[in-house]
Amino acid sequence: MDEALTNRELRILMLEDTPTDAELAERELSKAGIDFTSLRVETRESFVRALEDFHPDIIMSDYKLPDFNGMAALEIVRRDHPEVPVVMVTGALSDIEAVELIHAGAKDYVLKDRLARLAPAVQRALAAERSARARKAAEKALLESEAKFRALVESTSDWIWEIDEEWVYMYSSPQVHDLLGYSVVEVIGKTPFELMPPNEREQDKAKLRAILAEHKHFRLMENVLLHDDGRLIYLETSGAPMFDAQGVFRGYRGIGRDITERKKAERERLDSAEKLKHSLLQIIESIAATVEARDPYTAGHQRRVAILASAIAHEMGLSESKIQGLYLAATIHDLGKVSLPAEILSKPTQLNSFEYDLIKTHSQIGHDIIKDVQFPWPIAPMILQHHERLNGSGYPQGLTGEQMQEEAKILAVADVVEAMSSDRPYRPGLGLDAALDEIVKQRGVLYEPVVVDCCIALFRAKQFTFEPK
Repeated sequence: MDEALTNRELRILMLEDTPTDAELAERELSKAGIDFTSLRVETRESFVRALEDFHPDIIMSDYKLPDFNGMAALEIVRRDHPEVPVVMVTGALSDIEAVELIHAGAKDYVLKDRLARLAPAVQRALAAERSARARKAAEKALLESEAKFRALVESTSDWIWEIDEEWVYMYSSPQVHDLLGYSVVEVIGKTPFELMPPNEREQDKAKLRAILAEHKHFRLMENVLLHDDGRLIYLETSGAPMFDAQGVFRGYRGIGRDITERKKAERERLDSAEKLKHSLLQIIESIAATVEARDPYTAGHQRRVAILASAIAHEMGLSESKIQGLYLAATIHDLGKVSLPAEILSKPTQLNSFEYDLIKTHSQIGHDIIKDVQFPWPIAPMILQHHERLNGSGYPQGLTGEQMQEEAKILAVADVVEAMSSDRPYRPGLGLDAALDEIVKQRGVLYEPVVVDCCIALFRAKQFTFEPK
């Protein structure tokens, strides 16, 4: 019995005009261990009233009564209470009558001289009704679920779709019209590839086939479809594979979300960033030109250091963003010299200790000039640290290797190599070989080993020159 019946006694309505026959039937049910309460009625009026007031779980009806019969009772039950099963319990019944009863809706019939069949018949009737109720409940739940799903699909702004194993659309939600300008009918039967721009069709086709061939879920994949009016519509698509009851792959069900405005905003942001980068480059180049105008002997020094530092960073495998920041920092690393007297910068003889100490302030001054500018890279710290050394013997802070920025370590090596190779007011250039010998000699002492190694490889194995190719 179902849960509702196991929590209380079975309620049996008996349509029977012979009390002793009713007692015999009750005895058989009790012998079978069925817990029940029963109500016996004889007339049509009492039967109809009992259906409403007694609320039976099952009806046992005699076939022939003085002013009423089982067929008429069955018709009333089927019309007003079709959920209540009816079992006929009668003294005699022809085969034709038995067929008519079953055809009319009786669950079973039992002859009174064979009441041993009564309890099993009642249990079968209740089980069949319970199964029917469960089936109807499941069907109702399915219909309600489908209705909720349909309402959800039709209310969301996203596009819901299904494709079969041949990539053909089997289902499309109405949102496809708002998204792509097509009706549902126009989309069904097409493939996603037919909706793609021709110039991107093959690339997207290969990408989709690679994903869907594995029959796995995919999330937030970006793709482009063509609107009916020719516009490009960018989608963010997620999907899940569909399998039949035998586990055979039958296609994909997914959702597409319009991200066209987001992509437009991203393009605008990238354009803005590109313009900002161009402006920063112009500003830095102007600053570099100002520095070099005051110190003609070092004209081009910052630019050549920037070229070498960038090459070393590439050799080390740094990210493009870090390399760009390093290039810009190197381009103005001597910015602080704008505050120094021109006669010291261009002095043709060796600097005295006071003048040298004054020169050493340019790192701090350059840092202080640029520190409040909101660069996307640590430009100011790189300028500040480009004369620091691994062993702490550098200036202005005496930092050691672990305290220095990676880019500053690169800048330090590039600065030394270029400075030693080039002419200065107080001496001619010492040459590239002398510069490279110096950084090799101080490798691991003053200069970062990996930076030195990459610098040496550039000049001796890759024929690097300070002039960009």
